[in-house]
Amino acid sequence: MLQLYQVHLSLGGLKILQQLSLEIQEGKITGLIGPNGAGKSTVFNVVTGLIPFASGSVKLRGQEILGASPDQVSRLGLMRTFQDSVILSQITVLENLISASPLLRDISLAQVFFRSAQTRQRKAEAGAKALELLGRVGLEGKANSLAKELSYGQTKLVEILKVMMSEAELIFLDEPFSGLYPEMIKVIQSLIYELVKKGKTIVLVEHNMKLIEEVCDRVIVLDFGEKIAEGTFAEVRKNKKVIEAYLGN
Repeated sequence: MLQLYQVHLSLGGLKILQQLSLEIQEGKITGLIGPNGAGKSTVFNVVTGLIPFASGSVKLRGQEILGASPDQVSRLGLMRTFQDSVILSQITVLENLISASPLLRDISLAQVFFRSAQTRQRKAEAGAKALELLGRVGLEGKANSLAKELSYGQTKLVEILKVMMSEAELIFLDEPFSGLYPEMIKVIQSLIYELVKKGKTIVLVEHNMKLIEEVCDRVIVLDFGEKIAEGTFAEVRKNKKVIEAYLGN
C-alpha cells in the first residue's frame, strides 16, 4: 500500500530520517514505535506533505507522492490524525464531520455561495452519515455544539470520526489513545477494528505497548530516524536493538 525508499531528512545539519526504507501492508494495522525523537511523527509529516523537502521516494499504491501537498495526498486516499487533535473549533461538531466528506470535495465555491440544489443534496447526505457516526459513539447530543466545547477525549474521538467520514483508504493515527480513560480507549479501539474490517489500512504511532500488542498486526521500530526492527510485537520485543533502544529488559 505504501512504500518508503531511502527517505532522508536533515534539519540544520541534524539527521532526522536516515535513508529510511519501509513498507506498509494493505488491510493491516501497523504500529510505528520507538523512543521520543526516533522520527515517528516526522515520517507521518513527510508522507502527508507537511514536510516537503525530504529526499528519497514515497509511493502510495505505486504512485510517487513525496513532495505532494497535504491536499493532494488526502485526495489520493491518505488521511491522518495528530498528537494534538486538529479540528475546527469555531464551527459545530456536525459541521466538522461534514467538512471531511468526499461528497463536498468537488463542490465549487460558486455552488456553495449560491446554495445550489446539488450542494444542498450532498450536504444533506453527508449530514445524515455524520449523525449516524456520532450516534454510534454516543455523541449525537453534541452535534450542534461548537467543537471548542468538547472535552479532550471527545475531541480525539471526533478527529477519528472525521477520518471515517473521509472514506480514506490509508489512515495514520498519531497517538490516538494518549491521555484517554479506559472506556474511551475501548471506543477508539472498536472504531479502528471497524475500519480494518472495511478494508482500510492503519498506521499507528503509540507509546502504550500493551495497546500496540493488542491492536497491531505488525510493528516497525525506529531509532534516530532508522528502522532497527520489524515483525510481530512478540518478535520485536525480543530484538536486542529494540531492548537497548526502547523497551528495556
